[in-house]
Amino acid sequence: MNTRQLIKAVLLATSLITATACPSDPGPVDPGPGNPTDPGNPTDPGGETPLPTDPSDPNNAAKDTDCDGLSDKIEFEVAYGGKKTHPGLADTDKDGLPDGLEAGVTAAVTGTTCTITPDASTAVNTSPVNPDSDGDGLLDGAEDTNKNGKVDDDETHPLLVDTDCDGLRDGPTSGDVKGEDQNGNGIREATETDPRRFDTDGDGISDGVESGVTQNLDTANCAAIFRPDINPGSTTNPTNPDSDGDGVSDGAEDNNQNGGVDSGELDPNDNSDASGPAGQVCTTDNLRPVTFKSEEGADIKLALPPTFTEVTQIKSGNEVKGLVGYDSTSKVAFLAFRTTPPAGATDPLGDEEELQKAIASKGALRNRIAQTFKTWEGFEAVQANYDQAGTSTDLKRRTDQLVDALLPGSTGRLSSAAAGVTGDFRLQTLFVHRSPQSLVVLIAVAPLTGVTGSNRSSPAAFSAKDLSDGSALAQFGEPTAAQCERFTLPISKVDFIFVVDDSGSMASSQLSLAATAQSAANALNASSLDWRMALVTSSYHMGAAGSSNVGRVRQFTRNVNNVKAWLTQNSTCSGTTNGTCSGVPTTPERSTCPGDASQGVNGGCWVGLDGSGNEGVLGAARKVVDDMTPGTEPGATESGLKARKDATLVVILLGDADDQTTGYNTTAANCGTGGSKDTAGSSCENVANFVRFFGDRSELEPTNKTKKQIIVHGIVCPSGQACGCTSGTCTTSNSTREFNPQPVGGVSKLRHAAVVNATGGVLGSILDTSSIETSMEAIIVDAIGNAGYKTLKPPIGASIKVAAASVRDPAVCKTGNDIPRSTVNGFDFDGSARTLSFFGACRPATSSTQVAVSYQYWVDQVKDPNGGVPCEDDPKYSPTEPDHCEGPTLGCNEAGDQCVCKPDCGGACGVGTKCNMTACACEVILS
Repeated sequence: MNTRQLIKAVLLATSLITATACPSDPGPVDPGPGNPTDPGNPTDPGGETPLPTDPSDPNNAAKDTDCDGLSDKIEFEVAYGGKKTHPGLADTDKDGLPDGLEAGVTAAVTGTTCTITPDASTAVNTSPVNPDSDGDGLLDGAEDTNKNGKVDDDETHPLLVDTDCDGLRDGPTSGDVKGEDQNGNGIREATETDPRRFDTDGDGISDGVESGVTQNLDTANCAAIFRPDINPGSTTNPTNPDSDGDGVSDGAEDNNQNGGVDSGELDPNDNSDASGPAGQVCTTDNLRPVTFKSEEGADIKLALPPTFTEVTQIKSGNEVKGLVGYDSTSKVAFLAFRTTPPAGATDPLGDEEELQKAIASKGALRNRIAQTFKTWEGFEAVQANYDQAGTSTDLKRRTDQLVDALLPGSTGRLSSAAAGVTGDFRLQTLFVHRSPQSLVVLIAVAPLTGVTGSNRSSPAAFSAKDLSDGSALAQFGEPTAAQCERFTLPISKVDFIFVVDDSGSMASSQLSLAATAQSAANALNASSLDWRMALVTSSYHMGAAGSSNVGRVRQFTRNVNNVKAWLTQNSTCSGTTNGTCSGVPTTPERSTCPGDASQGVNGGCWVGLDGSGNEGVLGAARKVVDDMTPGTEPGATESGLKARKDATLVVILLGDADDQTTGYNTTAANCGTGGSKDTAGSSCENVANFVRFFGDRSELEPTNKTKKQIIVHGIVCPSGQACGCTSGTCTTSNSTREFNPQPVGGVSKLRHAAVVNATGGVLGSILDTSSIETSMEAIIVDAIGNAGYKTLKPPIGASIKVAAASVRDPAVCKTGNDIPRSTVNGFDFDGSARTLSFFGACRPATSSTQVAVSYQYWVDQVKDPNGGVPCEDDPKYSPTEPDHCEGPTLGCNEAGDQCVCKPDCGGACGVGTKCNMTACACEVILS
């Protein structure tokens, strides 16, 4: 639902006019001299001679002398604010609308031969005795241009003084109140703003802000829409998107669109400031192009790189369900569709869990990672990535197979020509739970080798990421605008705390995590982050029954070899003080250790495997956060045992058994009474306590000492799986498996997964080395992304372009004025966090270096989560036509509110004829 549709919905319940005048009615029309209150008076102020009527005729109830739809009896007797309509004049107030149409009449008076225009919307009626019901300076008939009694989407509203809520009166300027239709003719001239459009020139700034308006003309209906100009003394041209002609649109220069020139903004009235980085990326000619593909029935709009030249409709019968596409340049394919959420699924996690089965039917899935977030419109969503077996299957055929699995019986597939690349594949998926009736699924499909390893910074990797991170998806009809932002990038700080299971089944998992430490450190060092890592075990919070790791912290370090040593089996400290951990590299610096028990077993090196089998990873995480916070002050000497107050705190759980915490420093096997390895016992601490401690994504303040949300990531046993078996094949029938509650009715019962999902962390798998590496990579990417520069608007990832005044190493980053997309030497964008991060040689030279970014962003105007029916309010709407409009020449426009002529009349014109787009008709070609 767009802005105008939202206003119409409000009015439906509030502005019905019956037999009393509208409150904004300025009063009855002055009929001039004579007998002004007697409708039988033959004197007509407008010069028209009324038809003769008789107020005493007993048959007036069956008469309609003027054929306006109102019986003579009603016109003689019913008053509107003290004024009656004239039974001899079809249009008493001379506004261009018949009296009956304005009063809500839908049928001619019984017993008459009159033909009337029925009111197409009886819920909203104008005054038949006031030519301008809302007092906006436009006649009611000029606002209802097709004279049908309904407010169509190409009309202003005759009961609203400010239809588009921009702060400008629909009609001409009156006194200090600025207007839009200056000649009051109901037609938008080139020099006028459009009273039907909040932003006539499409530059992102409302007409009212550009015109210096500070007062809302309709506080009842426009409170959530109107924006005041904070600097009314300086205005821009609301009919010209680039007032100063510098090549940057007004809305991109005034990047918060408030009418003022705020810090970091360009001045839309100064054509000399579009220089430096901003000039290189923000001018209209320099914007990165994107292509939009929309499907109204599926309520989908996608922003794609122009290289996606193959895009096909997926149909079920005549109904368009979604789109499938392919980019032959980057070798990436996608499918996107809307459906009803699976039975029993109430959130995107449930949607993903259920539909994952259909996806897996086309190839075994492994290395699943998932992360919940809210889309830019505020819908709950989950990103889930999988590696899928494909062997010799072609990329395009695998994409078609996924359409087969998820939309069986549908038509519309990729072209038969092979992509020429085969699996295995990386599937990057997005599940957006818009409502109980509407689920949107988007899957990007790429060759696994093309987006992993040395290809993690390939165009294919970024294309798949932008498709699946929420930045490429909107509802049908959502508009876009351009944005330009200038900023500096101060160094961000992150303190990581690992909470690692130190029980006997964890040897291989610890080693796998150690193997990822170097790549994690490399990624962090390539970014602009100031990072540290510390580690405790699942025994940290336990009493005497725990291992010698109880209460012991492997202290914060920037030395990656320390992290490796903590997780390397049998690594021990070489000395009693300031020793070196064995079994790990000594470059770029040796691993240091205290040599005593102050940091746990093995002199502070390997965490060992002698911890309690009643693992309490959540309890350990909670206690160590309590012990480390609120932390050291900014600028103070750092402490290995305390977090930094000015650093983001990130918790990473590694465990093959689910949490068995029963109290602040206690655990119980399977959480005690009634518990089994598949079902949690009655003594398990309520997961809600942990969610409230770490914080979810609501506005509720977390209960931890920092009072800030702490993201918890988890590399744990997947839902429905068995983990930690000490012998045989690890299945749910293996008695040596660890405690991991099995799903009930398809709903996960894993406790640590619930906390990870609630905090928005990455939920990864501990099943093998590959899955642990994949999970850790995603966690580091998320940490870097969350610490980046947060944009003011929700960018379309594919449209982002970045420049910096100077970079760290211009010899390597030779394109410093158009920084490439790269996590080695370049920038990256995180769509779910809406942040920019910089890497390697292309990082800004200093924390005060000016950086500029341009992008297109989505404007949230569609308020109905189910999208509504496109063009249903247009008189030419057709429920049976696939394009929702009558006949072959018409189709619904991109905004979903008007039936418009299709290009070339939809190909309907035959030989010897041509399309007249103005009339939307085929005309004979005259020789």
